[in-house]
Amino acid sequence: MNHEAEPRSWGGATPFRSEPDRPARAGGGLELWLAVGAVFLAPFNILRVDAFYFTASDVLVVATLLARVTNRSFVYAPLGAATPLWNLGIMLLSVMLLASSLLHGAADRGVILWAQYCFAYLLLPYVVLARPWRETILLIKAFLASLVLMCLHGILVVDVLGERNTTFVTGSGRLVGFVERENECASLIAMGAPLALWLTASGSVRGWLRWPLLLLFAYGIALTGSNTGLIGLLLAIAAFTGLTASIWRIAVAAGSGVGLLMVMVTWGREFLPPVFQRRVLGALENGDIDQAGTFAGRMQLIHEAMGMADHSLLFGFGADQYRVVSAFHAPVHNAYLLIWVEAGLLGVIGFALILLSGVLLGITAIGAGRDRLAGACTLTAVCLFAATANAFPHLYGRFFVVPLLLGLAPSVVSLNHGLLGRTGSLKRRAPGRNARAAEWRSRSHAAPLVPRSPHQPG
Repeated sequence: MNHEAEPRSWGGATPFRSEPDRPARAGGGLELWLAVGAVFLAPFNILRVDAFYFTASDVLVVATLLARVTNRSFVYAPLGAATPLWNLGIMLLSVMLLASSLLHGAADRGVILWAQYCFAYLLLPYVVLARPWRETILLIKAFLASLVLMCLHGILVVDVLGERNTTFVTGSGRLVGFVERENECASLIAMGAPLALWLTASGSVRGWLRWPLLLLFAYGIALTGSNTGLIGLLLAIAAFTGLTASIWRIAVAAGSGVGLLMVMVTWGREFLPPVFQRRVLGALENGDIDQAGTFAGRMQLIHEAMGMADHSLLFGFGADQYRVVSAFHAPVHNAYLLIWVEAGLLGVIGFALILLSGVLLGITAIGAGRDRLAGACTLTAVCLFAATANAFPHLYGRFFVVPLLLGLAPSVVSLNHGLLGRTGSLKRRAPGRNARAAEWRSRSHAAPLVPRSPHQPG
């Protein structure tokens, strides 16, 4: 692939300064590899301190930010014109969560969750986004390599070594991976699907790699016995295919999916992991959703949370206080309802604005940027994240936020640097076309943190 000929601007617009002369500045290479390490270690939730939630990936995130400031490659608008809406959303969410916590005497937890959300949604974009094509592709490859490693490790500890009740496998035989949680591990693997599909469809890697990657991800999810992860994987494949393929290919993909489901129901007990057979296959065979994990218990918490939301229109009960006021003494596994109850209505509106900014970014990439693949990757990643939020409590874990940001990255770089051809090379837009894309880059123009001197090249 050749990304050396990337232009500074398209259609005469001032470019968004996401690549301020890296080769001329010391430390640029180090900053990139620190970012690669941070992305690769994002799924390694197991590598963290015990006192508070701070992972090995977070250490590299901080180091990357310092390096970007030092080599003057820091940018103020990592999401381009969508940055103000994104920042407004996270500020509404975090500030209302903190204010509600102070009001209800949970200041310590309020400060902690405020810091966690700000780190995940305010700082991480400056590490992952606002990069040229070459670096963006490298980061996505690093993240997918981490997921592949986790799936292969899962096959080793579950199928080969037969571990039970260890760091990586529960007593019931469910894989928890590097995330230390079954459903989170499965959903994380599913979030790699749109990235793998975009990487292969764009020609950044060999197209045939999509099949072994998707099969490995599917088997890794099967080892977790997670319905949430399985649904997420199917949603990601269906959404990306629907946004990028022709009607004929969509029909072929749908038929293949139905055929695969029939094979799984008919002969699945011959080759699927035992934990998947117990938790998922039995429910499919009998058509009884109550057999699919803890669905009934979660619905009880959801109904309870819907009743509490009526009392949280302005301020909520505070960070981590749902389990205190709940009759079940457990948090509801629905991020929208949990944020509403703990941070108030404005808090959940802020969370919705974060998702909306991602949707607008994907739509702009397809419309103004004329990059259907990048926009499809972004829209699929955002929709998958939004669906995943229905099954989990607070979503500030880096292993969830990093794949979301990587899903936004192709749209950001496409609007800033132009289209990526199917061979991995850059395609120049026709002069005079796509005025909206030019306006996007002009509006999102951000100067480096430290201005260049007249003697610096570029």
